[in-house]
Amino acid sequence: MKAMLLKEFGKPLAWEEVPEPRITGPRQVLVQAKTNGLCATDLKIWDGLVKSAKKPLLLGHESAGVVLEAGGEVESVKPGDRVVMVAKQTCGRCRMCRAGREEMCLQSPGRMGFEIDGGFGELVAVSERNLVKVGSSVAMEAACLIGGTLGSPLHGIRMARVEVGETAVVFGLGGLGIHALQLLRHLGANVIGVDVKDEKLEAARGLGAAHTINALQADPVKAVMDLTGGVGADVALEIVGGAAVPPVIAQCMELLRPGGRLLILGYHYGQTVPIDPAKMVYKWIQIIASHNHSVRDVTDAASLVNDGRVKAVISGTAPMREANEALGSLRKGDPVGRLVLQW
Repeated sequence: MKAMLLKEFGKPLAWEEVPEPRITGPRQVLVQAKTNGLCATDLKIWDGLVKSAKKPLLLGHESAGVVLEAGGEVESVKPGDRVVMVAKQTCGRCRMCRAGREEMCLQSPGRMGFEIDGGFGELVAVSERNLVKVGSSVAMEAACLIGGTLGSPLHGIRMARVEVGETAVVFGLGGLGIHALQLLRHLGANVIGVDVKDEKLEAARGLGAAHTINALQADPVKAVMDLTGGVGADVALEIVGGAAVPPVIAQCMELLRPGGRLLILGYHYGQTVPIDPAKMVYKWIQIIASHNHSVRDVTDAASLVNDGRVKAVISGTAPMREANEALGSLRKGDPVGRLVLQW
């Protein structure tokens, strides 16, 4: 089969013929990959920053496709079904899986596009339990965003226990942020969007943000305090990534109300954030960090997209063979929504 293969970290991916995967058990499924969303984590893997990533490797952890073949004991999907693939393979037996926290599986064989091959190859072999069906009305370009792009922020938002009527501030309105905003609105929160690009702020308003703040033109802390009558926000989501993570976390700590929750989703390696423990204690601040998602998160996200309650925001598409150019474009600047590669 054809694939875009990562042979050396930091080097361009190679368009090559590679061996086709085979289903190896009665509950395995062979999927023909159709689309893959791109995110900043793909750049971290490409650069060799994710130490668990192997090489050679097929990237692609936000993947959707069509079932080609199913093992003899597979019951939930059949050939021809349109599916999104849940990236992290889980054992189902360890302490975390048995506690319902499969996203933290202690014996996971790996994640698609990280430790095991993902959707940058034409075919993917995956366990039945890692597939979620999507409706016929959902375009395949949108389907691939149901996993990481929607499932991951949904998981974090659930950990933060966002309630109806609360005020949530989203820092960073790129691929994850613009979808987190929609999930928060669906759950009944009032959302304030913060970014440095006017086109992202405009998109946020179009998707339901009550207020937006350009952080280059106004102090987000003062603006949020003014908008909340001096009380502060209930929840702050840091989804900026890169060098902006430490200063944004500091701003989030300042603009939260007493008892507020900080949800950290964006990161880069080797960063440190100075935090005053006394300020945390006397404001009852809770810090929550999250990555990844469960099958339940992806199933629920698929329902929201199937029904049109949440929109998959796509900034552009490109053929899989142009993955290097697409990744280069992503590196130059976080777009509104996701770049999607197509087979």
